[in-house]
Amino acid sequence: MKVSSPVGDFPFEPLRLKVGPGHLTLEGQVGAWPARVEFAPGDLVSLARAAGARVAVPALAAVVVLTVARRWIGHGRG
Repeated sequence: MKVSSPVGDFPFEPLRLKVGPGHLTLEGQVGAWPARVEFAPGDLVSLARAAGARVAVPALAAVVVLTVARRWIGHGRG
């Protein structure tokens, strides 16, 4: 992946995806710097619209499955 900015283009290396209360956080590296992107539910809808249905439906389904699986696994440990 690549992040473009007025000061140049930098590679983005995703390292982990975290599920938090009410949001997803993608943590990674932009060049030499740590970076994170937080997605709220409304952001995911906006991304889905921008991507179009052919891409959005499978991507949103994956997010739902990951979220449900993480909650299920978390409740099973307690």
